[in-house]
Amino acid sequence: MKTLTDIGKIKMFFSSYSKSRVKTFIEIVTAVIQVRSTSLYKCKDKMKQVSQKKKPQAGSHYKKLIRFFALSGMEKFCDYLFIFLVRFTGGDSNLLVMDRSNWKRGKKNINLLTMGILWHNCFIPLVWKQLNKRGNSNFSERKSLMRRFIKLWKKMGKSIKNMTLVADREFIGPEWLNYLHQQGALFVFRLRENLRLGEIEMRSKKNAICAVMREKLNAMAFTVCRYK
Repeated sequence: MKTLTDIGKIKMFFSSYSKSRVKTFIEIVTAVIQVRSTSLYKCKDKMKQVSQKKKPQAGSHYKKLIRFFALSGMEKFCDYLFIFLVRFTGGDSNLLVMDRSNWKRGKKNINLLTMGILWHNCFIPLVWKQLNKRGNSNFSERKSLMRRFIKLWKKMGKSIKNMTLVADREFIGPEWLNYLHQQGALFVFRLRENLRLGEIEMRSKKNAICAVMREKLNAMAFTVCRYK
């Protein structure tokens, strides 16, 4: 991945795409790293150097970047990228991370729910979902993202059983915690400031959080970390 001489090896992970498409992808990644920005308008000025071509101007490079992200079937490309990244990192991480980032560009909300692995103390996002709204994710959105992750993870002969999901206090909820428990996943969530372990235990027996905690608390299936 460090040089363009790796194209042949990387192409093996993107069997449905041409070598030129894969080359463009590597050029984009290289430009993003060098510019330290995901802004395509900024990256275009680096593309000439990265692609090692003398004639094309920045304007044509910018159009090339736009065409790449207008690729039909981008989700399929991202599935291949998932497998490539797991192979590249070794896929031996036992820590899953879920997070969400929300900002606006003009009147448009950009709200990404992401999930990936922790590799050498670095979060590698592997699947993501644009929520097309402001604010927190809900159970249905998280479940949809998790199911996609599990599907691709299983393709590589892996299971999330006994893996630990780390997430912020947004991701606490009866349905969600119970779903993770059913998948065999462990989890570490930050508690909300007004939430206490004792208060959760005293809730109704029908509460899914309570049921999960009573059954697995001593086995570390439910661990909570609270920070002031």
